[in-house]
Amino acid sequence: MTPPPRSNVQADLWSSDPRGWAEAAEGRIRPLYERTLDRLQLRPGTRLLDAGCGSGMFADLAAQRGADVIGLDVAPGLIEYARRRRPAAGYVVDDLERMPFADGAFDVVTAFNSVLYADDPRRALAEIARVTAGPGRAVVTVGAGPEQAESAALINPLARRNDVPDLGTLDLADADAARGALLDAGFASVTVADIAFDVDFASVDDAVAAQLPAGPVTAAVRHSGRAAVEAALRSFFAPRTRPEGTVRMGLVFRCYLAERA
Repeated sequence: MTPPPRSNVQADLWSSDPRGWAEAAEGRIRPLYERTLDRLQLRPGTRLLDAGCGSGMFADLAAQRGADVIGLDVAPGLIEYARRRRPAAGYVVDDLERMPFADGAFDVVTAFNSVLYADDPRRALAEIARVTAGPGRAVVTVGAGPEQAESAALINPLARRNDVPDLGTLDLADADAARGALLDAGFASVTVADIAFDVDFASVDDAVAAQLPAGPVTAAVRHSGRAAVEAALRSFFAPRTRPEGTVRMGLVFRCYLAERA
């Protein structure tokens, strides 16, 4: 039996707990959004697409800085949350690989940790290039830190293979491979920089709760059960727990700034 398209799977997984993602998880990576905005130096009226916008946090921050923002995500649950709680931007439910926009529709396109979930990441990059105006810029990011990799190595085997990213298709953390894929997609130049910061949790329970709404963790819970997933997460966070009970995790995001000619 042919598995369903990954976009359908991700739409379902990421719609399972949009409020949990928005309020317990996504805010932990706000430093990534803010540092990206500082680098982009948006001007009032900049046409910006956030491709894979999740619950709309970055779209809202960009709108606050004067951009004219559209957020796109395949997960209707996340888009419903964004429309209700972060209405400064407009939002569309659609697929990163088949975006409903004209060529060159946006001055800036961002894709925070979304391309890796596409059925065909190279096609997603080609779509990002297509809707980016020339000259225009795109930012594509992916988690690339050792602690993120260690966590994924514990969680992904607990999920069905088709429900989690397939790094064999394109490993965006591989700077040479990702740069080549972006150039092939139609960008004229690509620069790479890492953004690193620590995330603090009040307790192990808080740290575990912040992971549960994420798509891969939801997939693992559905396939292997919540007890097995929580046990894996607790084993991951145990050595990162400080004497007073708080938890600190280091995050690194590889950021590609691609420019159209």
